[in-house]
Amino acid sequence: MADVLNLPAGAVQAAQRQFLYLFLVGAFPIVSPGNAFTRADYIEAMCFALQKVAEGKTLRLIISVAPRHLKSLCASIVLPAFILGRNPTREIMVVSYGGDLARGHAETFRRLVQSDFYRALFPNVAPDRRSTGWDNIQTVQGGGRRAMSLMGPMTGFGADLIVLDDLIKAGDANYATMRDRVRTQFDEAIYSRLNDKRTGAIISVAQRLNADDITVHLLEKGGFDHLLLPSIAPARIELPLHGGRRFVREPGDVLNPGREPNEALDRIRQEIGTRAFNAQYLQDPDLADGQYLRLEDLHLVDSLPDLDLFTRRIQSWDTAAKDGPASAYSVCVTAGWHREEERWYLLDIYRDRPGNSALKDRVIGLRQHWQAERVLIEDAAMGSALLSDLRKERCTWAQKVTATEGKLERFLPATDWLKAGFLIIPTDQPWFDAFRRELLAFPNHRYLDQVDALVQFLHWAKHKARVLLDTDPSTGRRLGTHRRVANRRQ
Repeated sequence: MADVLNLPAGAVQAAQRQFLYLFLVGAFPIVSPGNAFTRADYIEAMCFALQKVAEGKTLRLIISVAPRHLKSLCASIVLPAFILGRNPTREIMVVSYGGDLARGHAETFRRLVQSDFYRALFPNVAPDRRSTGWDNIQTVQGGGRRAMSLMGPMTGFGADLIVLDDLIKAGDANYATMRDRVRTQFDEAIYSRLNDKRTGAIISVAQRLNADDITVHLLEKGGFDHLLLPSIAPARIELPLHGGRRFVREPGDVLNPGREPNEALDRIRQEIGTRAFNAQYLQDPDLADGQYLRLEDLHLVDSLPDLDLFTRRIQSWDTAAKDGPASAYSVCVTAGWHREEERWYLLDIYRDRPGNSALKDRVIGLRQHWQAERVLIEDAAMGSALLSDLRKERCTWAQKVTATEGKLERFLPATDWLKAGFLIIPTDQPWFDAFRRELLAFPNHRYLDQVDALVQFLHWAKHKARVLLDTDPSTGRRLGTHRRVANRRQ
């Protein structure tokens, strides 16, 4: 696409008006004076995703990429200028964590829209000379770019596009109170600034800093496209570029080898530590091994054996404390006993917010689907009401579980059982990645519902399974012999 810049001046200008990436190339000497622009496919991928927002094809976008990779320049400076050049009536709000950052971006934006390059490209854009403040740069057509800090006053201002640019500092991200503050400000102040909730767009650009950061909060709301750009590709990645081309990365490929080759990334990892590196550079704050478990501790298989080989199925439910879209999840873990290998397999994980009214039907439906012989339900929160309802319907398969210890006290024995091969886990299931993240991050993950359901099953299986295994699966009659639950390694 860079070959376009070799065309006659008129054709180049037409292309720069049409494509954000080419507009960035032309604007770069102005927004980053003294630095040469170096072409990189990941930059074009960012611009391609941002242009879909400019064209109204994407209304919610998150870009996660390491520091110093032009995300702020592209989303907070170049994109607003590009949008206003094409439609000077658009109202754009850019929110940053602090006033100094907001002011620096605003001054760079003003320098761009007042440049000869910009005025030649978009001659119909007329800046309003009355907007002299750094935080509010307007056009006479009624549009403009307003810069704001996270906790600054927002009442009275509206926007067609809101850009969230690093809403929290790296030093604050490990404090739950600061993360809560950012989430509350977005929910109660920032989101309401959209002029039209149906057509207004929101972009968030940030490095990942914590497993409970604003990126997770936005993703859980749903509807966001997520452009994930780890510095080292964990798997094959294909991203769209202009003209139907693709940016293909193979496992281990470095995002920007010209600026940050492998040796530079290794040095950064040593300097900031593995946990911070995994978050900020791999965009995966859950990736680091936890305090209590490593990925190598788990007994993994590529796929499940034939389901007909599982003679018994047990389900364990961890229900949410309350109903509502902002509540925790309700989780059902389904495990099966392999009759030939004589060990447990993790067959399925259900994780959703079905609501109090639908929870009972979901429990009954999943039990029927898997033909579970026992359904373990903790006698707490929504689980207490659920158990009461199931008793009224004579659901004898529902078993009450009462937790007498804290989460950590229950989790620690379970780690020993997992390390000993008490449970085999398939890696090809759609739930595996989210489950793996939560399990290894314990106790630092925002949600621990999958872990709680798993630990509840493990405690039951370790202490009660012999009774179950000593009964006839059809009649329930005791057989008088015990089969040991094998703790064997894979």
